[in-house]
Amino acid sequence: KGATGLMQVMPATGRSYGLTAAELYNAQKNLRAGTAHLIMLQDLWQNRLTDSTEIVRFTLGSYNVGHGHVEDAIRLAEKYNLKTDVWDGNVAEMLLKKSIPKYYQDPVVRYGYCRGREPVRYVENILKDYELYKQFTE
Repeated sequence: KGATGLMQVMPATGRSYGLTAAELYNAQKNLRAGTAHLIMLQDLWQNRLTDSTEIVRFTLGSYNVGHGHVEDAIRLAEKYNLKTDVWDGNVAEMLLKKSIPKYYQDPVVRYGYCRGREPVRYVENILKDYELYKQFTE
């Protein structure tokens, strides 16, 4: 949906790091912008969460779908009495529901519809891959 390069950076995100859409095709610039964005998201979540595994999950989810959609899912989790600081079965569950009108049209939702399955699977797949890579590097 418009993401570019190795780090799949959206043009608006690239602009926030001083890059034009064309510059996102430069691998080095793309990697710098994507990495800077990941660090920014990680810092954001470190200021709100205490569990390091949850920080990783929220960071990855935000990188994939956008911070605003994750914030929507947190507000929905709170509304439906789920844990707002736990990804699996809580915030991720609400992201999955953001493809259903009842949820994405809820007054607590600011960013509307999203394909929640994509970020939930993204987080799962990255963490699975990480565990596999650890086996080869230990």
